[in-house]
Amino acid sequence: MPGAKDLDPGDSIEQCLGNVVREARLALGRDWTQTYLAAKVFSSGSWISAIELGEDPPDRDLAKKLEIVLQLQPGRLVDLVKILTEQNVRDYAKTYLRRQLEATAMHEFWIVVPGLLQTVGYARAAMEAGLAGDSGQIGDFVRQRLERQALLERPDPPWMMIVLDEASLRRDLGGGPVVREQIEHLLAMCERPNVNIQVLPIKGAPVAGSLSLLTLPRGQRGAYTEGFNTGNYTEEPAEVMQFQRVYDLLQRGALSVRASLELMRAIAKDHG
Repeated sequence: MPGAKDLDPGDSIEQCLGNVVREARLALGRDWTQTYLAAKVFSSGSWISAIELGEDPPDRDLAKKLEIVLQLQPGRLVDLVKILTEQNVRDYAKTYLRRQLEATAMHEFWIVVPGLLQTVGYARAAMEAGLAGDSGQIGDFVRQRLERQALLERPDPPWMMIVLDEASLRRDLGGGPVVREQIEHLLAMCERPNVNIQVLPIKGAPVAGSLSLLTLPRGQRGAYTEGFNTGNYTEEPAEVMQFQRVYDLLQRGALSVRASLELMRAIAKDHG
């Protein structure tokens, strides 16, 4: 059985998951060996060892058992396993999605409705528009995307401040009824105290990609940028600050929250 080694949670999702399991196990006391934990979750000591080393992550069933036995917050491990098993998540986005699960605040600019706020119809239309592959997989992709929205239903959901390109609301993606339903969902989400949306008027200069700034539990920050087929996540302070300035300029050019709500209601009627 391999010996224990220190794991850097930033290296990979597998290693982050392994680190969570190992720290939770050790926190329960000296009697909680890998073999003892394995017996509690009806697994093997060798698999628990491989999980903690970031070499062989658990499936969803084992992840749920580990959450219960190790007294972890529900979804702590399962959410990470979901990201690992999603075939439509590109490597460059995996670190961002993992950090998103931890974030206490999100300040974002999007040229499309962000995944955490998409309806089923809009998500399907977006997938159909951008997926160059097996159309039969779209159902699974949509389900996986919507599953990530569970983080907004937690007792302590992240603060979300979103600047949304007006063009994304006017684009007839999936047809008028789909877009109207999507805008009505955005309006409903804005009634929550943790969700704020400001619309960037379409008359401004076009922006080529989307930007997300994350604030993490210990105060560290990350920035994710995404284009059509590329993306990058960084926690380098100088780079995060550069993207912060970009976000600040975009927010300064956006409508107020109240004016944004009025515009979204008017656009929803246009799609009727």
